[in-house]
Amino acid sequence: MSQRGAADAVREIIMAPVRTIDVLGRQGLFYGRVLGLVPATVRRYRREIIRLVAELGMGAGALALIGGSAVIVGSITFFAGAVAAAQGFESSNSIGVGSLSPLLAAYFTARLSTPLLAGVALAVTIGAATTSQIGAMRISEEIDALEVMSVPPMRYLVTTRVVAGLVVITPLYIFASLAGFLADYLILVFFYDTGAGNFSHYFFLYLTPLDIVFAYIQVVAMVVVVMLVHTYYGFHASGGPAGVGECVGRSVRTSMSAVMLVNLLVAMALYANFDTFNLAG
Repeated sequence: MSQRGAADAVREIIMAPVRTIDVLGRQGLFYGRVLGLVPATVRRYRREIIRLVAELGMGAGALALIGGSAVIVGSITFFAGAVAAAQGFESSNSIGVGSLSPLLAAYFTARLSTPLLAGVALAVTIGAATTSQIGAMRISEEIDALEVMSVPPMRYLVTTRVVAGLVVITPLYIFASLAGFLADYLILVFFYDTGAGNFSHYFFLYLTPLDIVFAYIQVVAMVVVVMLVHTYYGFHASGGPAGVGECVGRSVRTSMSAVMLVNLLVAMALYANFDTFNLAG
């Protein structure tokens, strides 16, 4: 390698952390501006928020025929609940306490699988669609046209979608939770024959309302992060249709990593101060 090539390589290594800090700083400023515009956006663009709630929840076009994001999220949590129930029964039955498998199903479905998989499903459905929509508007100069018409694009395109995501997450989370609990019941009662009475006793004995509330808080925190990340990448898309596709891929990778981190941090903050699990018959 020539001296010039070696110097360029060293320069790249030195500048890489600087570029990373610069990107994080620009994203942080963007997120702060978006969150700061929430009150004004709710007052000004209520009809647009309602339209986006319907679009994010049920999808558009062919996706709406199958129920949109509600069916996708519900399907993912249903099969996750079925896996949790099956693994819980096999593990507990191997040590002779198979009748306690509803305990494990209630614990893992409410605390772990439903909030985490709901966040991942939101990232790959609502988040990816948001990035592609805003990115297509950026490369087709529709965002520039909004600025010419004195319509603030940050409020109209970004903040409205963040608020709509916060609104739509409540029914989606309820649907996802019910799907996971239904899978637990069907697998344990009809497949493993644990008995409906035994399931009801142990499942509802350890399914505390506080766990549901904490899981909902986790999902709300994750949907905020997902919407912020995906709107950022869509708003700053460039390079034509290929560039939009790259932005969608980057946003999905970033948001999924952020979902895991937020889920961990929020769970540690909540469950470290509230002990909701008490082993008693």
